[in-house]
Amino acid sequence: MGWQTLVVLLCLAMMFMAWYANTSKRNKILCTFRRVNKTKIVKFVKMQNKFVIFDGGKYDIISNRITFQWFTQGIVHMIFPQLVATLDFSYNSRFPHDPNNLQITAETPATRKALNKEEWVESYYKGAKPSSANKKQALFAQYLPWVAIVLVVIVAFYLYTNIQGLANQMSIMQNTLNVITK
Repeated sequence: MGWQTLVVLLCLAMMFMAWYANTSKRNKILCTFRRVNKTKIVKFVKMQNKFVIFDGGKYDIISNRITFQWFTQGIVHMIFPQLVATLDFSYNSRFPHDPNNLQITAETPATRKALNKEEWVESYYKGAKPSSANKKQALFAQYLPWVAIVLVVIVAFYLYTNIQGLANQMSIMQNTLNVITK
């Protein structure tokens, strides 16, 4: 075997390793779990999964808690590191650690939605409570239909009187034209 064949085989092997590194961890989440005795379990799960199982317990996958890190374990990934999504779990909570402050909180999109509903109801009842400004507005709103009726009557009377004057002027002009044309 010549050196050209060896170089071609090495290039093919490198291309296969690069392809494997790129496709093997695509659309997967690297989940790490810390047990009570401080041991760490690492497991890959599909991106579409809603939960991961560690030591017989279900742990929720929350997409807004995903962070990314370079995966360099194994020979292939040492040569071709892969950027993978990661989540960190602990034994004392079914929710992953929050990457912003590394705390375990139970706030998920579902609980946030429920809290938003509660806040909405509270704000609704605060808005429904009458205040002194609302009393003044309510007093004005109470008499608003009467004010509108009075304004319509005034405008109608003004138009009636002006139209009567206009009709008188038109009849005078018509009589003048009749006198001139005769």
